[in-house]
Amino acid sequence: MTRTRLPGVQRRGQIVAAARRVFSQHGYDGAKTLQIAREAKVSEALVFRHFPSKLALYRAVLRQVFLEQDERWREQGVHGEGARGLATAIHTFISACATDAEDPARHDTHRMTLASLAGDGSYASLIYRRSQRRNGAAMDAAYASARAEGGLEGEPLDVPAAAMFVEHVGTMMAAIGGLPLAARPYGVAGDDLVRQATWFCLRGIGMPDRIIADYFASLASDT
Repeated sequence: MTRTRLPGVQRRGQIVAAARRVFSQHGYDGAKTLQIAREAKVSEALVFRHFPSKLALYRAVLRQVFLEQDERWREQGVHGEGARGLATAIHTFISACATDAEDPARHDTHRMTLASLAGDGSYASLIYRRSQRRNGAAMDAAYASARAEGGLEGEPLDVPAAAMFVEHVGTMMAAIGGLPLAARPYGVAGDDLVRQATWFCLRGIGMPDRIIADYFASLASDT
């Protein structure tokens, strides 16, 4: 079979996309460059022409993921103060995770995290540490302002831990959402799933039901 000759930049992007899929399934240690070449529908020699080693290719994947991580924070991060700002950020994140299940590229990002956790954990640890380092101050300020206005009650949670609990819910939703509809275990789907998962997370961080209800009521009145 004759392969289509692509420009170098486009071919490089094709290889990175294939590597991302393979890394998402097998982790760094388990992924083989021959697998990546087959996934990209190129020869292994061509992979090494663009990337001198598997580590170089993995770093290219990470750079792409970091750019997307930063863009996601711009879209889904905390951009308001108090309980309303916190509720909006968590609801936006959960909604995006539900949508990610329908996007193969975004679905693979969540699978990469889970594959890493099942392996040596290096990739997941890097992603989590980077997120906390870049976004920790904004998260601390959001939780503090919400608690100061009475938007969070009960025992104060450690903010990085609370943020990770929410992240776990979103990541699993995105991963499970890639299963056939009949195999998804939630019993609800679509907007109902997003609403219930958001309510669960907001309750979990200590937001009272009355404030959560007011938040959703305000969304309904805006539509």
